[in-house]
Amino acid sequence: MSEFDIPLFQFSRGEFVEADYQDPLLEDYRNNPLLEALPPIWDDHAVVKSLSSSPIFNPSERNLPVHLRMHCVQRISRDFFRPLSRHLELQQSLSRLIRDGYVGRNPLTPNYAFRARKDAYELIMKGTTNGYPVNTPTSAGFALVGISGIGKSSSLMRILQMYPQVILHRKYREQDMPAPYQIVWLKMDCPHDGSIRGLCLNFLLAVDSLVGTRYYKKNATKTPDELLPIMAQAAAVHCLGVLVIDEIQNLQEAKDDRAAQMLNFFVQLVNTIGLPVILVGTYKALPALNGEFRNARRNSGQGDATWHHFKKDDEWEWLLQGLWKYQWTDKKVDLTQEFIDVMFDESQGISDVAIKLFMLTQWRALDKDIEHITPELIRSVAKDRLILIKPALEALRSGKKKQIQMFADIYDSVSVDDYLDRIEAEQRQAERLEVIRTELGYNVSEQTVNELSAWLIDAGIEQSVALQSAKEVTKAHMHELDVVDLHKEVLKLALQKQRKVTSEAAVQRNKRTPKMLPTAPHDLRVIVTQGKKKKLPAYDSLKAAGYIKDPLEFIG
Repeated sequence: MSEFDIPLFQFSRGEFVEADYQDPLLEDYRNNPLLEALPPIWDDHAVVKSLSSSPIFNPSERNLPVHLRMHCVQRISRDFFRPLSRHLELQQSLSRLIRDGYVGRNPLTPNYAFRARKDAYELIMKGTTNGYPVNTPTSAGFALVGISGIGKSSSLMRILQMYPQVILHRKYREQDMPAPYQIVWLKMDCPHDGSIRGLCLNFLLAVDSLVGTRYYKKNATKTPDELLPIMAQAAAVHCLGVLVIDEIQNLQEAKDDRAAQMLNFFVQLVNTIGLPVILVGTYKALPALNGEFRNARRNSGQGDATWHHFKKDDEWEWLLQGLWKYQWTDKKVDLTQEFIDVMFDESQGISDVAIKLFMLTQWRALDKDIEHITPELIRSVAKDRLILIKPALEALRSGKKKQIQMFADIYDSVSVDDYLDRIEAEQRQAERLEVIRTELGYNVSEQTVNELSAWLIDAGIEQSVALQSAKEVTKAHMHELDVVDLHKEVLKLALQKQRKVTSEAAVQRNKRTPKMLPTAPHDLRVIVTQGKKKKLPAYDSLKAAGYIKDPLEFIG
């Protein structure tokens, strides 16, 4: 039995989901089990919900001892993630890429399983990828490059994790599947020395850990030329949807012509089995990405993604608004324009630096028994704790190309095309930011308003008062809905409004109901009133009218 004939019981270490075939809603995606087993094609609202992540936080934790609050601050780096327009664009590119790659790779097409095994044997015996039967590539992939610390790898990993990594296929429409395991995505780092052999062995080890094969054990001693076709065949047999190679700038360290050889191999993966390849790295990787791989990916239609550092715009403020909720100092401070300016100046729009600086500032405040963070404290921390990256930040701050070129990880070559692309990207960014605000802001607010108003009505508050109070409290705490005791705040406001409404209603009732004066001649009030006009006491008036008799009349 070869490694291509894998019984289901061997699968033990990888996590997988059973295939649940759903209509993909698009005709070119139908009748392909690899596509029908994927999650639905999400819209931006669903992506925002899925990607968002918030640290655990409770305002009462500010009363904890300092040593415990120090640990609370650590949650920010672990759990804080706020989707931005670039993340929505990356998810859309990945979604199209995976599906486009599977269009031309249907395992139910005639002779699929036979060709996979026959070609594997021939290629391994030859020890070369030359002569590999060419399929028509439908998707080439793209490169994701950008400044170090901007969140390329972590963001891509979050998006990949929206998809199951391995799907188990048993039967599709009562038909046995030739390949039971579908590896939807695989992400790995380029070896630090650019070694092709190291890359291939890491790939085979990763596949083994996912589907229980023994590629690594059987091939650990083979040469790079022998490993490349095995890697290609493993990707084909296990229906790999997309291969992500991170830290691709390590190819710059490769000796001889290894960098060109590895990039050419990625092109062959695209051309032979239609496997999309995504290369991720810093600007240092740009020279290595020229040549054949660049030409190959031009036809992908996805376009390379270049992540610049943030500008001081609405999206930068949106990121800080989310971050600013999480303060464990004695007192919380609001996000002001001064804080926005200082955070940008000291981080130069690099999100990872900004997040770490925010954490370091809180730790400094807690350690020095400072009540709350200040712009001066942020600058002091940046000066003391960001020493290693200070030259790079200074280069970015200067805006001078020659200085920036000294730091390959942050170098950004500017061209007219880049400038035009950025204008178009800014327009898309504004549209996507509106979607994000709607999903994480207004929709959440509407849900909160409905929940609070219903709670108040159940507590006996009038409907109009309940709704207005819920709206005002939600709006006031828009950016801290998860850290404020909203029920307490809304009840306090509703009771104030209820008392005011009740008081005003009483006044209005008095105004609307004038005093009715008696008019009947025998009405005692009329008799007394007329007597007062004659300056008679009420007793005398009633006595004169015959309502009071002389007590002597009852004697005798």
